[in-house]
Amino acid sequence: MFDQFLDALNVPVAARHVVRLCHPNVEDYAQELARMVTPGAVVCGFSLGAIVAAHLANRLPASQMLFFGLHPHADDPAKRDGRQALAQDVARLGGAAAIALRLPPLAGPDPIAARALVLNMADASAQDIETHTSLALNRPGALKALARTQSPVAFLTGTDDTQAPLSIAQDVAQATPQGRVVPLKGLGHYALVENPALCAKAAATLLEKA
Repeated sequence: MFDQFLDALNVPVAARHVVRLCHPNVEDYAQELARMVTPGAVVCGFSLGAIVAAHLANRLPASQMLFFGLHPHADDPAKRDGRQALAQDVARLGGAAAIALRLPPLAGPDPIAARALVLNMADASAQDIETHTSLALNRPGALKALARTQSPVAFLTGTDDTQAPLSIAQDVAQATPQGRVVPLKGLGHYALVENPALCAKAAATLLEKA
């Protein structure tokens, strides 16, 4: 998800550290992130990954947190059936086929390439769908942790994101001591793959000010 974005920021491969979402509860990631995030580190998260990091934000000494497509609240119970149906479809059809049935039209300079990348990632992470479903359904909500963090937190949100709308990012930024919203004009929930160059430009501006 982050490769093109990090390439655009000229982040060396050796300096990139990925957390696999293979545990069912947010707290399961606390020790791993505590070891990984040292003072001066930049934490990047997208969607479910952003949710995990946001729940632990007050325990991480990052110099900057960049959250894309973050929905910081506890899951809406009305989404339970849909999430479980997705997990069943992934097990039956595979990640790409299951997501393809649900993926909205993408934006950016090359929507076809962006869609292909999202579907490839869906296949690559299909083995963890049960874990992802548990994480999404059982998360307690990240507002308390965000309200206590001392790190600057940027909520980079596509203006057309319907899964984690800009209005939610604006509300949570107000509750975060050093929070700010960065609208990504014309992009949706998958802004990172829709236009990684634009996302990198926005992030670079933030990092220059950090």
